[in-house]
Amino acid sequence: MLSLLVALLLFAGGTALLLLGADWFLDGAGDLARVLGMSALVLGVILAGLEPEEMLTAAVASARGAPALAVGNVVGTNVTIVTAALGLSALLCPLVISRGVRRQALIATLVSLVPLLLLFLGSVSQAEGILLLALFVGYTFFLVRTDREAIRRLAASENEDDDERETPGHPREAWKPLLLTCGGLAAMAVGGPSIVEGALRLAEISRIDQGAVGATIVSLGTGAEMLALGVSAARKKRSDVLVGGILGSFAYNLLVTLGLAAAIHPLPVEPRLAFLALPIMIAAHLALLALIWYGKIPRLAGSLLIAAYLAYLLAVVLV
Repeated sequence: MLSLLVALLLFAGGTALLLLGADWFLDGAGDLARVLGMSALVLGVILAGLEPEEMLTAAVASARGAPALAVGNVVGTNVTIVTAALGLSALLCPLVISRGVRRQALIATLVSLVPLLLLFLGSVSQAEGILLLALFVGYTFFLVRTDREAIRRLAASENEDDDERETPGHPREAWKPLLLTCGGLAAMAVGGPSIVEGALRLAEISRIDQGAVGATIVSLGTGAEMLALGVSAARKKRSDVLVGGILGSFAYNLLVTLGLAAAIHPLPVEPRLAFLALPIMIAAHLALLALIWYGKIPRLAGSLLIAAYLAYLLAVVLV
C-alpha cells in the first residue's frame, strides 16, 4: 500500500511540476527573447529543445551496456513529441504557424540527416558520437548567428523611448524573464524523471511487461516536457515556442542524446528498430514539415497525430 502511494505521489508531483514549469517557461521566454535580441522561435529551439533527463537516461543506459534502451528512447521520444505533444496542443486549440518557422524546420531536418544515416547503417561508433556532439554545437551557433529577427529586435531596442513602460534591455527587467525561463526549465527537468519513476513503480506493482513499459511510459515521461508545453502553448496561443521547442528537441535527441551515448559506448542498432520505429519517426517528422508549410494545424490534424501516436504504440508493443 505504501509503495502504491509513493508511486502515485511521484506521478502526480511530476505532472504538477511539468505544468507549472511549462507556464513559467512560456511566460518568461517571450520577454527573455526580447532582452537577448532574438526571436521567441529560436529561443524555443535552443531552450525548450534541451532535455537533460533524456540525455542522462541514454548515457546511463549506454554505460550499463543497454544500447537498445538508449537508441529506442531517442526514437520513441521523437515520435512522442511530434505526434502526441503537437497533436494534443492542436486538439485543444488550432495552431497557426508563421512562415519564419519554415527556415528553422529546414535547418533541423538537414542536421538530423547525419544521425539518421548512421542509424540506418546499423551502428554509431564513439568517433561518430563525438562528431554528432560537434555538429550540435555548430547547429546552435548557426541558429543564433543567423537569426535575422535578432538584429531587428536589437536595432528596435536601441531606438525605444525612455518613457516606454517596458525596456527589454534594462538589466532589472531582464531578471524576471530569466528567472521564469530557467525556473520553468528546472521544474520540467525535475517533473519528467519524477513521472518516469512513478510510472515505472506503478508498472512494477501491476506487473505490466517491461517491454510495453519502455515503449509507452518511458517515452511518454522523457517527452513529457513537450506534452506539458503543448498544453500551455495552446492556452497561451504561443505556437512559435512550441513548434520551435519540438524542432529543437528532435535535433537535440538525435545529435546530443544519441551522440553522448555513442561517445560513452558504441551503439549497435537492432534490425527491428531500424525497420519499424525509425521509419515511423521519419514519417512523423515529414508530416510536421508538411503542416509547417501549410501554416496551421487544425483540430482534425491534431486528432490524426494523436491517432498516429496510438498506432505507433500498438506497433511497437505487438509487432
